[in-house]
Amino acid sequence: MSAPYLVVNSELETPPYQQVVAQIQAAIERGDLAPDSMLPTVRQLAGDLGIAPNTVARAYSELQSDGWLVGDGRRGTRVAGQVPINRRARMRSLREAAMRFVESLRHRGFTPEEIAAELAPLCQTTSPQGIA
Repeated sequence: MSAPYLVVNSELETPPYQQVVAQIQAAIERGDLAPDSMLPTVRQLAGDLGIAPNTVARAYSELQSDGWLVGDGRRGTRVAGQVPINRRARMRSLREAAMRFVESLRHRGFTPEEIAAELAPLCQTTSPQGIA
């Protein structure tokens, strides 16, 4: 996994370690990170993202606790052979992310109607390139 897959946005309310966790989980769910794929070292990823090594260590630790990653000591960290993906958890994750997104827009003064009007056409798009 390289820096293009992960971006930490300091302007978000979400703590950086949670951004890293969510993005690694998403990469695994999409198949961008296959089972047993090696991840960068804590120091390497921290340097690539411009964040503290402890932030990456915390994200890796949480992902290991939840069964997404396996730490092999000096050999590094890799994606678990069997990741804990299930439809219910995946849909809950989607719902929670959507709720956070909509709430952030509401805090910026957008009405539910404005948000729905902008999001509905985007949900009909079949590829990211179709989103302008």
